[in-house]
Amino acid sequence: MLKFILVTLLILFVLSRVVGFLFRTLFRTYGMRVMQEQQRRQQQPPQPKPPRRAEGVIDIDFVPADQPQRPQNKPKSGDYVDYEEVK
Repeated sequence: MLKFILVTLLILFVLSRVVGFLFRTLFRTYGMRVMQEQQRRQQQPPQPKPPRRAEGVIDIDFVPADQPQRPQNKPKSGDYVDYEEVK
């Protein structure tokens, strides 16, 4: 029984060291990647902002193609029916 407990504790100790090493390594590489990305962003010249338009000016960038006309002689559905209460 004592041997089982010692082996279990040894395995848990080794696993905790291995998992700790893996986490430190992964977070270190992730941190380095984030820092390099931040430095790359800082080195790029800032993008100029588009000029501000006067109030009320509207630009239409997309004009849809002509759509075919729908037939206007569809039968109406849902006409009103007069209701009389029967006593």
